[in-house]
Amino acid sequence: MDMDDDDFMGEIEFDLSPEQEKIVNQAISLAARSDDAFGNINPLIAILQWWEVNGDGKDNVKGSPEMTLAEACRQFLLAHETRG
Repeated sequence: MDMDDDDFMGEIEFDLSPEQEKIVNQAISLAARSDDAFGNINPLIAILQWWEVNGDGKDNVKGSPEMTLAEACRQFLLAHETRG
């Protein structure tokens, strides 16, 4: 998955497994549909900001950046699916 945001930090590449990519794509799609203007512009950063405040066990996640990203997206999806 390649992301390019010249206003932030340039190109970021993640080597996601097919399962991780599915979770991340679902979370990005959900965040992009939100009423939050920033979420519409940069949904991935909006997800990570949400996770920083609301994430369950975020300090215990160890591993690659891909694992951390997938876990943040998984928790984002779970939290927003339960809210409706």
